[in-house]
Amino acid sequence: MEGIGELTTGLAHERTGETICEGDVADGNNPGANEPAVPAPQYSGSFWSHLLTVELWAIWLACFGMWGTGTVMQMNAAQIYRSKNNGKFDTRTLTLYVAIMSVGSAVGRMAMGYLDMKLSELQRAGKTRTLTTIALPIGPMLLVAAYLLFAVLPGSVLLLPFLLGAMGNGVGWGVGVIALRMMYSEDIGKHYNFCFTSGAVATIALNRFMFGEMYDAEAHRRGEFPSCNHPGCVRNQMFILLVVNVVATLAAALVHWRFSRFTRARLDERETPDSLQDEKDMTGMGSSEPIAEVDHMKS
Repeated sequence: MEGIGELTTGLAHERTGETICEGDVADGNNPGANEPAVPAPQYSGSFWSHLLTVELWAIWLACFGMWGTGTVMQMNAAQIYRSKNNGKFDTRTLTLYVAIMSVGSAVGRMAMGYLDMKLSELQRAGKTRTLTTIALPIGPMLLVAAYLLFAVLPGSVLLLPFLLGAMGNGVGWGVGVIALRMMYSEDIGKHYNFCFTSGAVATIALNRFMFGEMYDAEAHRRGEFPSCNHPGCVRNQMFILLVVNVVATLAAALVHWRFSRFTRARLDERETPDSLQDEKDMTGMGSSEPIAEVDHMKS
């Protein structure tokens, strides 16, 4: 009986060994399939330590364009429609524009959520290192296209720029929140609230003092105040908002480039082969003289 038991146990071990080998071969087709997901590197430190960094102010500037100028478009939809349509105003058409802005914003937000989910899935599978921050420039780029179309298109075809502008605003809100969570490991709420001030500043500076003052001045000049019934009443404002979003696009691209470079450097450090680490350990164990030389050189 003992012999039978030993034989059975031996066969079981052999089968287990065969199974493990087969599993290893199968895993060879998908390296790292069973390895745990490696957490993505983040900027460490408190909000106050980041307050003077290029990354934080660049993302603030990107949010100034994505969040702030989108609000200007939404708050002045009626004025834009009336001016571009030479004073002709239809409540049903304005309602359509407001509805399409709501749809566009929702589509932009959901698209960023889906993109983040898919990229996270691919990162866990080891198929990509692409970060969701790559979508940061998309929002201001859509707004650039929207304001260009607002400036040059007639009033009868404003549906497209309203849709593009709303999508850009929705993309900006969606990816902005995701990017801040992804980039910073501490004080995420403070970082978000700091960037949120960009929308407030833009609402005051761009809506009240830029759009409103220029609109009223043109209306007084034309003798049509409080309304202004000519495309020229809003054309210059559209070009200003376009330039703001060009700057925001460059700032967003800078944020992604710097953060992507940071994460790649940290991941490369993590993936340093163990053999190199063993060589370093053996060098340290050989004698104390080399260590002393290194310390001396460092000093």
